[in-house]
Amino acid sequence: METITPKISVLIPAYNAEAYIDECLSSVREQTLADIEIIVADDGSTDNTLQRAEAHAAVDGRIRLLRLSHRGVSPTRNALLAAAEGTYVGFVDSDDTVAPDAFEQLYRRAEACRADMVIGSVLYCRADGSSYRMGDRSKTFPGESDVLDGKECFCRLMENDEYVPMVCGSLYRRSWVKAHGLHFECATHDDEFFTPYAFYAAGRVAYCPGDFYFYRLHNASLVHTPGRLREQAAALCLITGRLKSFIDGQLADEEVKNAYESLIADLQRRAQQAYEQALAASTRPCLFIVSGESMANQYGVGTYISQLTRCFDPSAWDILILTLYARQQQVVAWKYEDGIASYGIPTPPALQGGWSENNEKQYYRNVFYFMASRIPSERAVYCHFNFTSHYELAKLFREKLRAKVLFTLHYTEWGLHLLGDRRKMEQIVAGPETAWEKQVAGRFESERKFMLDCCDKVIAIARHSYDMLRDMYGIPREKIAYIPNGMRDDYVERTAEEREALRAKYGFGKQERLVVYAGRLSPEKGVAELVEAFGKLRDTFPEVRLVVAGTGNFTGCMEKANPFWSRVVFTGFIPKEQLFELYAIAEFGVVPSVYEEFGFVAAEMMMNKLPVLVNQTTGLREIVAEGEYGAMFCFDKEHKVESLQAALAKMLSGGYPQRNRDAGRKRILGNYVLEDFRTRINAVYRSVNGL
Repeated sequence: METITPKISVLIPAYNAEAYIDECLSSVREQTLADIEIIVADDGSTDNTLQRAEAHAAVDGRIRLLRLSHRGVSPTRNALLAAAEGTYVGFVDSDDTVAPDAFEQLYRRAEACRADMVIGSVLYCRADGSSYRMGDRSKTFPGESDVLDGKECFCRLMENDEYVPMVCGSLYRRSWVKAHGLHFECATHDDEFFTPYAFYAAGRVAYCPGDFYFYRLHNASLVHTPGRLREQAAALCLITGRLKSFIDGQLADEEVKNAYESLIADLQRRAQQAYEQALAASTRPCLFIVSGESMANQYGVGTYISQLTRCFDPSAWDILILTLYARQQQVVAWKYEDGIASYGIPTPPALQGGWSENNEKQYYRNVFYFMASRIPSERAVYCHFNFTSHYELAKLFREKLRAKVLFTLHYTEWGLHLLGDRRKMEQIVAGPETAWEKQVAGRFESERKFMLDCCDKVIAIARHSYDMLRDMYGIPREKIAYIPNGMRDDYVERTAEEREALRAKYGFGKQERLVVYAGRLSPEKGVAELVEAFGKLRDTFPEVRLVVAGTGNFTGCMEKANPFWSRVVFTGFIPKEQLFELYAIAEFGVVPSVYEEFGFVAAEMMMNKLPVLVNQTTGLREIVAEGEYGAMFCFDKEHKVESLQAALAKMLSGGYPQRNRDAGRKRILGNYVLEDFRTRINAVYRSVNGL
């Protein structure tokens, strides 16, 4: 028997719509265009929605039912699209109704205009009987038979303030939807995900004026349900991010790109507004994690903050990351992802030429009142700082909001200046003589003042840091907590064949031996000395290549690599997934830092079963347990390059035993895992609250 394709598939997602489904289905069944199929997808309703739909299907053979487990509106609409067989598809929500000639009007316009999509308006109907129209496009379509290209249509709609991203009340050619992979995403605002891509893909767009779709306004609808604001913010942020990536990769036409960027800005504004409405009404404890835009924040401190956020349940906490001194922007940048809000707060143009004590204080006051205005005064507030330079901001949070202030010591200013020479620092503190020593001593006192005046708890990430805080800085023992960094176990075991495939992927020969460095290209990291030491060995070990993964002082490192540039691979900053692939094919990793508070990179290498060669400095020495789990060398102050050169030669010659890769991994899993980190962090937070 020949299968007849229905003119339209009317697609109805339904979830707990018992009160409205009868009226909805009756209005669709009474269409003057009879050649339609009606597909109802019950999304795991817990009321009698499915039974009511079954009753209609029993008397109308055009109705098909999809019975789904509860998935949400986007997967349900996608399931309906997959099941549709009509030439066109149209959507009706299960709590709405349509006029008897709704789909006949849409179909006639689509056929007459050979349209990919026909857009209509929607009449919003209140419970009191009043109504108003949403989606009038008469400015964009002044002529009754006007047909526009999708991109041009989108630009005009945005220019005329007539863009309304509702799929209900419109009609779409099904073959066109399928050909362009149009689909729905997000738990809410799924229309807003679908519609921009539909306009981008459409060759012909027509408009069907008139009031034929009746949208029921009531408090039970998904978008208007109280408590769903965070979900809306997350959905709008996802749409914004995807759309921005899409237009950056697809659009060259400036007018079209500007129109899409205008939409993105509006979506971003609405997302932030929804989140901040939820924040203002929340009774959850509020956690501000404070950082500053810097190279350190891109690497170690940034990784720490990422791990710290995983210690808190975003459904029980309001977590906000504040990044101060944000560059490349004139206004506050905001995003919301995985239940965590991030604010990038720029330096005002007037302060970019230089700081003074007064304008620094003013900046911190501005930051504080900007954030404090967004949360109710009666909230449990916690602030977790990562730099001692934020004294004025910490003091404001502590005094004005009675916040509990915690601080993690990632490094010390004198440690950077003196490359970790504690004995020298103790001499300077005892009696600074030169102007430079007085400056270093002043920074030490500022760090000490921050921890003593502002902090309820100071977190040391290494045992030597704990001792230093107690003995050098005079921080009371009860105020210090020792919590080593934790890391997520992302190790992937790879076969010999997979490792060979990775070698081919990155262009390394089968016989080449790789040595990997990962981190900032800065003086305290010892990378320039590493490149120079490697160069002195290039003739002895011609099969070895040095891979340097990181950003910073490329010029200095490239100068050290002259003239053997081809033997050193500078990757720049790369995603962790790629870095771990390099670990999988490397012979060993080198961490030559002259000063390292903890040694996260060394721990990460060991987690990935990569043997390590580390400088014998405090944090790194702890990671490898005084050489039990990794090879160590000691920088000779007068012959730094030579000492590292000898250590590399010994490692490459097999003079250092290739430590059991499993033992190194076991060491990290036993001491530096995220689960232990989370337990200890939560214990510290309970302790500052007296719990």
